[in-house]
Amino acid sequence: MAISIGLVYLWFGMLKFFPDLSPAEGLAKSTIHVLTFGLIPDNVSIILLALWETGIGIFLIFNVARKTVTMFALVHIVFTFTPLMFFPDQVFNEGPLYLTLLGQYIIKNLIIIAALLSLLNVDSRAFSFKTKISFKQQFPLFMRTFKFSPADDGTTQKHPDQG
Repeated sequence: MAISIGLVYLWFGMLKFFPDLSPAEGLAKSTIHVLTFGLIPDNVSIILLALWETGIGIFLIFNVARKTVTMFALVHIVFTFTPLMFFPDQVFNEGPLYLTLLGQYIIKNLIIIAALLSLLNVDSRAFSFKTKISFKQQFPLFMRTFKFSPADDGTTQKHPDQG
């Protein structure tokens, strides 16, 4: 999964190094412009974004600093939703459920978020990091197979002379 996400990041990031090649370039520049209050010039912001995305891609593909890189990817992907608030006219057509192609491009990132959370080993039901699994939970068949008496839960072994 990390390699797949890494390839997507690398591909989309590489496109941003070449002007007008990425379909999201204009929206990305506009979004960064709003988020940074215009402090970063558009031609610089798109290169920084390209570096960020390709860096995430390369690190995920080669499994380097996976948890840290996954956190950087989550930060990035959360910011991809800001155009929903800043530029609704570019994201929605006639209603809140009728997305433009650009809107669909943004919403598909929900899948990437789920995949990134799974890379972090986050339990989405409790939305907390998973706790250690006990031996009984990890190997239920083993515990059932090697019970020593009907009343025994398999955690202790009784000596034959203890009746």
